[in-house]
Amino acid sequence: GAGAALMYLLDPDGGNRRRALIRDKMVKLNRQTQEAVSGRVKDMSNRAKGMLHEAKSIVETEENVSQQQQPGTFS
Repeated sequence: GAGAALMYLLDPDGGNRRRALIRDKMVKLNRQTQEAVSGRVKDMSNRAKGMLHEAKSIVETEENVSQQQQPGTFS
């Protein structure tokens, strides 16, 4: 099997074209993988920022409510 693959790729007539096709497919796969990973990282970063802002909002709301409910304070 390996010998046939080498003959296929090292063929003087069509080997250059076949190697170029394989190289192009590998480059494309690499680019697609990088784009997918980059997109996933960006998505996770945005989700984390959103959760942080939501948590801050909840804490601030609870602080405001507790300050308004303290006895002896007049508004």
